[in-house]
Amino acid sequence: MEVAIIGAGPSGMSCANALLAFGLTPIVIERSDHVGGAQRTNFHPNLWLLGAPEETGMQMTERLRRHFEELPIRLLLGCELRHVRRIDDRFQLELSGPDGMQTLQVDAVVLATGMRPRVTSELLALAASNPHVIVGPLSTTIRDDIRDSRVLILGGGDNALDHALFLAERGNSVQVCTRGQFSARRQFREACAAQAGITLHSDCRAARLRLDGERIAATVAGEPAQFDWLLVMYGYAPNTEVIECFERDIRPKRLKSGHIVANLWQRSSSRGIYAAGDITDSPQPSVATAIAQGLAAARAVERDLHQDISDMPR
Repeated sequence: MEVAIIGAGPSGMSCANALLAFGLTPIVIERSDHVGGAQRTNFHPNLWLLGAPEETGMQMTERLRRHFEELPIRLLLGCELRHVRRIDDRFQLELSGPDGMQTLQVDAVVLATGMRPRVTSELLALAASNPHVIVGPLSTTIRDDIRDSRVLILGGGDNALDHALFLAERGNSVQVCTRGQFSARRQFREACAAQAGITLHSDCRAARLRLDGERIAATVAGEPAQFDWLLVMYGYAPNTEVIECFERDIRPKRLKSGHIVANLWQRSSSRGIYAAGDITDSPQPSVATAIAQGLAAARAVERDLHQDISDMPR
């Protein structure tokens, strides 16, 4: 029996590995040209994975990739999901990729497309026109290139304040602007407040953002200023727009946040469709939970395909 896994991040790779162990045939579909997901550019140590306290997201991704690519798994890179329909008890997937259009028939579908940084269209356009505007925290440019500069960070969560500390320790002057109150953990708020190189602005909307030569001009807390770098850290949104490719009668339910509704076994509201990793509303999105949910989804698929539905846990 064949199972399509949409996404080759930690949850998708974990699910594929487990499906093999359960005697099923996974087909992993990834729209980029590589496996690993967002963590492949994460230069920070992975705090949530026990046993490897100094291992960065990049190093962890490389370790997972090596294991995954040794497995006898069909991997389709650079492929976009175009349409999904149910035919009797199976699913038909239409894909476009390097070899043109192709059609797959599978017995189940696991959605593992992860998350992307939240950003407005205006800021995305600004980032496209200037490499000194960075969207999201997972950039080696932040690690390697920002020194002795004036930096504006938009956002008030853990990532925003953690990066403010990281940059202040490297000789940068950092202002952090959030529209409401800071939601970051207290340890980050206190550390930033004690750091002379960091200024925190709550209830603040950075206005009149524009490029001024090689610099970024903005009005922060009512004062015009210029910055060498702008970092946008508004958190993450789930990559669930893929659901629009599914025929309406089989689209899984989503929360207002966009996350797919999944139960303890990672089953969605649509029979035969599962969701794992950061596209679900996890209490603590992380590599550790994504890997665990990938395994749980594989186990649910195995039970659903090999046993009578009346024997399934609710």
